[in-house]
Amino acid sequence: MIHSALEEKAGSTMWAAAIAGTDHRNAEHLRACLQQTGLIGSVVEWDIKPPADRDWEQRVCATEVVLLSLNGNPTAELAFATDLRRINPNIRIIAHSPSKQPDSEFLLHAMRSGVQEVLPSPLNTTVLQEAMTRFQRADNSMEKKAAKKLIVVMGSKGGVGTSTVAINLGVQFAQVTRRRVCLLDFGRPVGHVALMLDLQPRFTVRDAVDNLERLDSHYFNGLLTKHKSGLEVLAGLMRPEEWQEVSPAALPGLVNVAQSTCDYVLMDYGSVYSLELLSNVILRMTKTILLVAESNVPSLWTLERHVAGLAGLGLEPTQIRVVINRWTRADDEALKSLEKKLKRPVFARLPNDYRQVSEAVNLGTPLSTDTSSPLVSQFQKLAFQLGAVAAPAPPKREGLGGLFSFKKRA
Repeated sequence: MIHSALEEKAGSTMWAAAIAGTDHRNAEHLRACLQQTGLIGSVVEWDIKPPADRDWEQRVCATEVVLLSLNGNPTAELAFATDLRRINPNIRIIAHSPSKQPDSEFLLHAMRSGVQEVLPSPLNTTVLQEAMTRFQRADNSMEKKAAKKLIVVMGSKGGVGTSTVAINLGVQFAQVTRRRVCLLDFGRPVGHVALMLDLQPRFTVRDAVDNLERLDSHYFNGLLTKHKSGLEVLAGLMRPEEWQEVSPAALPGLVNVAQSTCDYVLMDYGSVYSLELLSNVILRMTKTILLVAESNVPSLWTLERHVAGLAGLGLEPTQIRVVINRWTRADDEALKSLEKKLKRPVFARLPNDYRQVSEAVNLGTPLSTDTSSPLVSQFQKLAFQLGAVAAPAPPKREGLGGLFSFKKRA
């Protein structure tokens, strides 16, 4: 049984776990049982009366499985489970009951508190491993059902044009696919998408995460602001301090609703690299990450480290795409060296067109849809590639008969 679970887990990230309870006498036994499942990467021990601060919430959000002992004060321990679920709706909670046969009232109370599995005494590795395998299978089933639609646009550093790329790619997506396309503005410290499109949004990302309990497709639609191009935008936060009030655990739920509502979902992630926000949960939903950089030393140096960091989180090489913005032919030698270091090709080169881009930014509009512009043409090509849409066939070259009008003689 344990062997089969290890086979299922092979190739994926090991879970981060915690043990908690008011009775600490069996903590070593709980830790041993967790580690012997072969599914756990790390185990920490928690007090069920933690400090109510930001650091505590971050630790809860980074934890995937909690083994909760109910051997001491079950009322306090189940209240703790409820609090964990509030902070991180995606956390998996397994409770260890002191009874060999917990009664139905006890089980109901535990489930209402956010516990997903109640394991009777005596606890052993086999039953714990079976419970965790059920979690894993449920996760795999959900991932198969949910098509990955999320394209994350991330800058290697500030000032490389991340929002410009996200906006114009989104506009081209809407144009070439004729489907619903939404752009989530997660840029920090503040979002710029609405400003760059001259939109006046009534709602932002903050409204979505503050109302997560009732966030469904209907509610999500009401939060979006539509641009005349067809692109729909969930505006970013307006004040830097608002990010302190956004729980990272709420973001996967928001992305899930966006994916179930729209045909394509883009995220302007900005250039503030944070594993707290770009959690494993969001990464599992991601189809592609576009890493935007310029061909200068600081940008490419940071890009290399972002690629290595994302690869270390379990992303496939094909999911991480390098996009060079403001490209000129003089950059080609540096890019050849970059491709050799990264062992992957540059996915797209967006030509430098300072006049056109700065004019669009100052006017609060996307780039024109005139594909005679090399830059616009590249954005359209990107949309065709990432949207898996067949590009229109180029017009056939005709002979002299196509240049002149020949009339047949009667």
